[in-house]
Formats: sequence, C-alpha cells, structure tokens
Amino acid sequence: MPEGRLFNNILSLATAQVITKLVNMAASIAIVRYLGSEELGRYSYVLAFAYPFGAVADFGLAAYAIREISRGRSRESEVIATLRHALFLCAGLGWLVMMGCGAMLHRDAVLLASLALAGFASVLSAVTTPMLVSLTAREDLRTVAVCQILSSLLGSAAVAGALLLGGKTVSLLLGATAANLVMLAVTYVLAGRLPGTFPVSMSTVGGMIREALPFGLLLIGFAVYYRIDMVMLEWLRGTREVGLYAAAYRFLDAIIPLAASIARPFYPRFSGLADRDLRSSRELLEKTWKPLLSLILPLAIGIGFAADSLTLILFGSEFKDSVAPLQILIWGSLPLVLIMIPTQALMAADRVWPLVGVYGLSACLNIIGNLLLIPRWGAVGAATMGALAVRTRRGEHGVCALAGAEFGCRDRRRVRNHGVCGDAGRPGVREDPGPC
Repeated sequence: MPEGRLFNNILSLATAQVITKLVNMAASIAIVRYLGSEELGRYSYVLAFAYPFGAVADFGLAAYAIREISRGRSRESEVIATLRHALFLCAGLGWLVMMGCGAMLHRDAVLLASLALAGFASVLSAVTTPMLVSLTAREDLRTVAVCQILSSLLGSAAVAGALLLGGKTVSLLLGATAANLVMLAVTYVLAGRLPGTFPVSMSTVGGMIREALPFGLLLIGFAVYYRIDMVMLEWLRGTREVGLYAAAYRFLDAIIPLAASIARPFYPRFSGLADRDLRSSRELLEKTWKPLLSLILPLAIGIGFAADSLTLILFGSEFKDSVAPLQILIWGSLPLVLIMIPTQALMAADRVWPLVGVYGLSACLNIIGNLLLIPRWGAVGAATMGALAVRTRRGEHGVCALAGAEFGCRDRRRVRNHGVCGDAGRPGVREDPGPC
C-alpha cells in the first residue's frame, strides 16, 4: 500500500535522524568542551560563511530533479545525467565565488584554508547527490536513512580523531573531508546500479539550471536566513559571541533536522500526485501537522525548561551565557518546523516563487533586525531576531496560507489565528494569500 510505504519511509528517516542526532550530539559536546568559546566561534563562523555558498552549489537542482523523476520515471536517466553536469558547474562556481569573497573580507591564511576545505564539501556533494536523488525519487528512503547513519558515524569518528590529535578548526575540517570521501564510496555501493548514461549538451544543462532557478533562490534564501546571524555576530561582536550562540544552536540542530527528515518523504509523494490527484494531496496534507506538533513540542518544552542544567552539564560553566539564546531559539523554531510539510506540498505543486518571497522576506527582516540588536545584546539579540523573523505574520502564516490556497480550505478565520484550519488540520488561507 502506498500509505504504508510512506509511513515506513517516515519511520526510517525519523529513526535515522534520532540516531544521527544522538551521535552528533556526543560529537558536539566534545567539540564545544575541547575548543572553548573562542575557537568554537571561529569554527562555527567558517561553517556559517560557507553555508550559503553550499546552497549555490546545490541551487535546488536536487529538489527539481526529484520532482521531475517522480512525475515521469521514464525520464530518470536523462534527468540524472543532466543533474550531474549541472551540479558540478554550480559547485565549482559556488566554491570560486566563496573563496573570492573570503579573500576580499579576510587576510587570515588559516581562515582562508578553512573556508577552502569547507567549500570542498560542495564539490563532493555534487558527486553524491545524484545517487541520493535517484533513491529518493524511487521512495527508497530506507537506503537513504542508512547513508545518513553511516555518514554521522564516520563524521563523528573523524571529529574524535581530530580532537585526540590536538587539532582545531583546520583539523576538524580535514577530518570531515576524509569522512566525506569515504562516504562517497559507501553511498555508491549502497545506491546500487544507477540509470544508464545519457548524452547531455550544455544547452540541456543550462535549461535545467533555469528551470531550477526558483528552487535555487529558495534554498539560498533559507541558507541566508538560517546562518547569517552567526556571520553578523562575528562582524559586529567578535568570535566569542559566535561561540556562545553556536553552543545554543547545537540543541536547535537536533529539532529542525528531525522535522525535516519527517517532511522529506512527502516531497516525492506530493510530486507524483500534483498533476493527477489534488484531492489525495489535500487529504495527505491535512493529516500531517498534528502528529508533527505532538512530536516536536515535547522536545521544545523539555529543552526550554532544562536549558540551564543542560548547558552547564554538557558544555560547562564557560557557556552559561548560552542559556538565554537557547531558550529563545527553541521556542522561535516551532513555526519553522510546522511549515516544513506544507513547503514540500507547495514545491511539488510548482508554487515555489511565492515561497521564495516568504523566505526572502524573513531573511531580509533577520538581517535588518540583527544590525539593530546584535551590537547591544550580542547572541541574545541574534536569537531574539531569529525568533521574531520567523514569527512575523507573513513569515509564520505565509507558507500555510499558500498551501491552503493551492489545496483548499474551508475555515479561513482559524488560519489567521493559528496558521492552520479545519477540524482535520487543513492548511489555512489568508485573505490575501499572494506572494509574500
């Protein structure tokens, strides 16, 4: 049964995410305690600076390819072959632009070397992504889950090795690069036989990049929103504030990827239903928000109330100033979690440009607010602005409203109050559900 397969995929990815987060949390504790606030700030700044350029490297091509293959499996060979060439082109461009920006902004040779290593991950991803796209489009997410677990174990082993050898930022990134190379070979073995070769011209590659433009802008907008605060903290307050903020973010990174792993199996399913069965898409969307909230809300409540004890026990007294940012970030993340499945539905239904507007607006508000709050309040100001940006009327309700406009809704008033509507949890419609 299709419903059973969808549930199994959700269970596989959610289980994988729980395992990987437990492993990654152990590695995070070691990193935070060993590096201290200053070096942790440097390490986190490098990753945050490279993050948007990683979005340029992917440029939404994976999401576009999954949607196209899900709509017509006969095109898999053509789409995968074109995807490989497009990813290499975007990854190379993203890496060059990142290094150019890094060279203009910094004169620290160690920092530039760290950026080069962080950017190299995008090139490795260009090799791995087509295999994961093929598995996802086939809804073989159990294999994807195995890849996630093995990647987490290899990455954590690399972190442990780097720390035991006395390394810091560069050593950690070198270890991560080595783990990614091993994972590339493992993914190739697990993915099995990929679609056969297909002749690809540069015009075809350019066409795919043009078609994926809204996906790419959406991914870049989210990347800027998600990491610009750490970059601005470095520029406006210094490395220690980045370290304090990054320690708080370690807990947040346990919630958002878990929600994303639950939402991920819905994308190929929505893509397959988008053109032929709107009713089934709507019914599937109606069933999702309550279970997701019931899973994520207890985690947020637990972390929020135990933030002080958790921070001191796991990270030590040096990070006592991370408690307040953590509490703010956890509660501010809930709206972002709740819109993840509606986002998958809208992407599958070709409503990507309005999503670009939603996340673009949130990113702009985040930048403006950080300019005002970070100079005075540091990490607390960055956390506050992140929570406010995602909870703006257009940012919080925009995605659910757009989903409601696309898939239907009968109770408009409730969405204005809660972002969802109908007794069965229908995604809501605002009275002005235009591009946000």
